[in-house]
Amino acid sequence: NGRHLLMGGKLGHLAVCDWQKGTVTCEVQVKETVRDVAFLHNETMFAAAQRKYVYVYDNTGLEVHCMRSHIEVNRMVYLPYHYLLATVGNAGYLKYQDTSTGKLVAEIRTRLGRCDSMNLNPSNAVCLLGHSNGTVTMWTPSVTTPIVKMLCHKGPVTCVAADRGGRYMATAGMDGQMNVWDLRTYKRVHSYYTPVPATSLDISQRGLLAVGYGTKTEIWADALAAKAHKPYMSHHSPGCSLRSLAFCPYEDVLGLGHSKGFSSIVVPGAGEPNFDSYEANPFETKKQRREGEVHKLLEKLQPEMI
Repeated sequence: NGRHLLMGGKLGHLAVCDWQKGTVTCEVQVKETVRDVAFLHNETMFAAAQRKYVYVYDNTGLEVHCMRSHIEVNRMVYLPYHYLLATVGNAGYLKYQDTSTGKLVAEIRTRLGRCDSMNLNPSNAVCLLGHSNGTVTMWTPSVTTPIVKMLCHKGPVTCVAADRGGRYMATAGMDGQMNVWDLRTYKRVHSYYTPVPATSLDISQRGLLAVGYGTKTEIWADALAAKAHKPYMSHHSPGCSLRSLAFCPYEDVLGLGHSKGFSSIVVPGAGEPNFDSYEANPFETKKQRREGEVHKLLEKLQPEMI
């Protein structure tokens, strides 16, 4: 619901905080490499991809579970309506773990080697993977081959993102290009140039596209359906190499993870101002959170429906 912030440091520092109050919920030092972090169904549980395995922690920093079937994971995404954690790593295997039953739903061999870029299409829960041969593949847990395979770049794909409606996809590669694709026709709409290969992409709820490369972050408005001639906003972080960025849901805030820690900037018009309290409520009470958890479990979708 955009209320809590989860941060993972490369050297093993994990922290969850309520960023609006400025209070730290939990903080833990795992003393090994952390490659990626992800919240599970709500802020009470989160997963961390560490040196060898994926570990699950609760909101007190206590280790709840160790997923030994997920080895050397680089990227993770969580499918909230299906209670699935999808992971991909050095071995090139895409794995889906049901976090409500603990069952490994699918283990798919991509046959495209190590994977470093992964994202989710929010409209249909299809996983997007970017590969070193310049292709982007789309996967579902019920099919062992990619449902779509697109050649998007002349070099390795560094990051990929899809918009909220599932109409457009943005990709960035080592060839210095940032391409926007129409997912209804699988054709390139237009492309932008980045002086340094982009390290992270994100699309906000209102369709703003954020791209981070080197020490710069650019936000493009109305850049998906039509070609934008200049960025809406630009932010420079001197001496900080950007690692990741993400928009905060229901807020006009963009979070930046870089080599010197974490920063946040205000981006007017990024978040959705009208929220559905049954879907995600930024002001929910403890009782509402518990009731929402029960409702979500009762309404859980099966993996075959993706």
